Amino acid sequence: MNQGYNAYKSANVETADRGKLLVMCYDVAIKHGTAVSELPTDFKHIEQRNKHLYKMNDAITELISSLNFEVGGGEIANNLFRLYEYMQYRINQSIAHPENTHIVEILGYLTELREAWKEAAQTVRMSANGDVGYAAG
Repeated sequence: MNQGYNAYKSANVETADRGKLLVMCYDVAIKHGTAVSELPTDFKHIEQRNKHLYKMNDAITELISSLNFEVGGGEIANNLFRLYEYMQYRINQSIAHPENTHIVEILGYLTELREAWKEAAQTVRMSANGDVGYAAG
């Protein structure tokens, strides 16, 4: 059963368009950030917290690597880079000093950006299909 799920996941990633991949990265970061925010900040849960924080950080690193500083989006890419860098800084703070306020702050940014990318990806998909007039969410 696990093999089937892994094959599905792999096929889903391999056939996804760029917008969908970005949303998937946000989903991973949000999933692990939510898991961290629900864990106690005591020493007993430090290994579990750090596991989720590292996965959250990896997803943000993937978002950074997707930035295009060349083609027409230089200013936007630079602003996103600074925001992602700040998120990673806050994650590192949370690793060093377990505190959920940093993670809750990051989750707010990630959730807002995820929705914006999801809408943008849907708009691009619809305009590519000729349905420019309507982009439902």
